[in-house]
Amino acid sequence: MTNTGGNNWTGNITLTGPGTYRYYIRTVDSLNRVATAPAGAPGSYYSFIASPDTVKPVITHTPLPNWPKLQWPATVTANVTDNIGIDSVWVRWYKNTPSTGIKHFKLLPVGGNNYSAAFNSTQAEVNINDSIFYRIYARDNSSGHNMDSTVLYNFKIINIVNVCIGTGTTLVGYPFYTFYMDSKTHMLYLGSEIGVPGGGSITKIGFNVGAIGSPAMNGFQIRMQNTTITTITGFVTTGSWQTVYTSSSYLPAGTGWQYITLTTPFSYNGTNLLVEVCFNNSSWSSNTTVQATSVSPQRTFHQYADLSTGNGCIDPLSSTTTNPLRPNVCLELTPGTGLENKLSEIPDKYELSQNYPNPFNPVTKISFGIPKQGLVRLKVYDVLGREVADLEMK
Repeated sequence: MTNTGGNNWTGNITLTGPGTYRYYIRTVDSLNRVATAPAGAPGSYYSFIASPDTVKPVITHTPLPNWPKLQWPATVTANVTDNIGIDSVWVRWYKNTPSTGIKHFKLLPVGGNNYSAAFNSTQAEVNINDSIFYRIYARDNSSGHNMDSTVLYNFKIINIVNVCIGTGTTLVGYPFYTFYMDSKTHMLYLGSEIGVPGGGSITKIGFNVGAIGSPAMNGFQIRMQNTTITTITGFVTTGSWQTVYTSSSYLPAGTGWQYITLTTPFSYNGTNLLVEVCFNNSSWSSNTTVQATSVSPQRTFHQYADLSTGNGCIDPLSSTTTNPLRPNVCLELTPGTGLENKLSEIPDKYELSQNYPNPFNPVTKISFGIPKQGLVRLKVYDVLGREVADLEMK
């Protein structure tokens, strides 16, 4: 055995094939004194069995959900273990059918038994409604290079983006400040944080709820507006506010991310976004808290009061709170059609897209594609199968 530093010694046992191997360690010091491990060797000894490794790697992976085109390429992450050790992990994938070409990319170790990498593809190489099929493979370090793979997963490329802003975990009471009867909160999120410069239609807003207080918020209202301001020093009374959600009574359904589906989708233009949340109660108890992140300069303004006969959404509130902590938010939006450059794309088949918004009142938009110019007749039916519209267009 060879001294490898300090009191450490190492050596290799040469194997001559499968079977049981027995060994012991003998050492002699400078005074010629002998010791063995285990004690009593060679009558006692250690042993191990050498045989071909047939254990395959174990791959644990959470399948990817439908993925926004705007945020392509997606990243694949897997946890891979083996009794001998991992040689390599990779992904085989294709778009729609194998005939489009099967691609490969290697997953790289990112710590522990975890491996991760993004699809080797650009945003221009995928289109809305494309299906991505993929399988993860792993090979171990044994002489037989045992290999295994996952099942074939698949997901779709979609035109919906979920943008989350803020990673802090500090809990704040606003915008659901039910420790007082009435409350109003303005929150400013920059276009650079949202990251959708072409804009789009915001359909949901979510907050990461830490604890649920009481009572429920009566006269609950959310308003939004596009703006160019970059900081808040008071309630914003200029600009064009749009009421996007109202409810006679609202209380988050649970903790964690809780989404509110807007009753009127908001047309976001890609600049900065102002969000107002307010309510009007006649009693108070405790706050519903949400997670927030410290932001500078000031982008949150909050007021609260006990207005037994007033309305926190429209009446002046006496107390004022300015705080660098801004509630974390997630926005679900459909990017504007300009992002897809659809004018430069000629469909190669007949396509009918989901109407938007859905449900709607009184107007909705229906998109379709045809491979060549011609007369188009579109019939619309209600849920009972009755024809409600017959549209012709060229």
